[in-house]
Amino acid sequence: MTAAIRNLLAVFMAAPDEEFYGLELARGADLASGTLYPMLARLESAGLVESRHEAPELFQGSGRPPRRYYRLTRDGTQFATAALRPRHRTSPADVSVRGVR
Repeated sequence: MTAAIRNLLAVFMAAPDEEFYGLELARGADLASGTLYPMLARLESAGLVESRHEAPELFQGSGRPPRRYYRLTRDGTQFATAALRPRHRTSPADVSVRGVR
């Protein structure tokens, strides 16, 4: 798993029940849009993220395009929890060489 994916998942897990739009995710994970949106597409096709466009009445007249909101699915939350779990480093004393400690 790349650091970029871990950063993105960490943003989602800061508020796992919330929706985020792309710019929020890009800023939070420190990702360029050219990196972010392909990652979101892959996560969505894997069933880990779902998305929706905001209602027209919320952006019409604002001079901006509609936002697309993303949120983790139940499977995505489980995946992110496991992916962000601290990994334990093995100390040299824990490694056996040819069965000898």
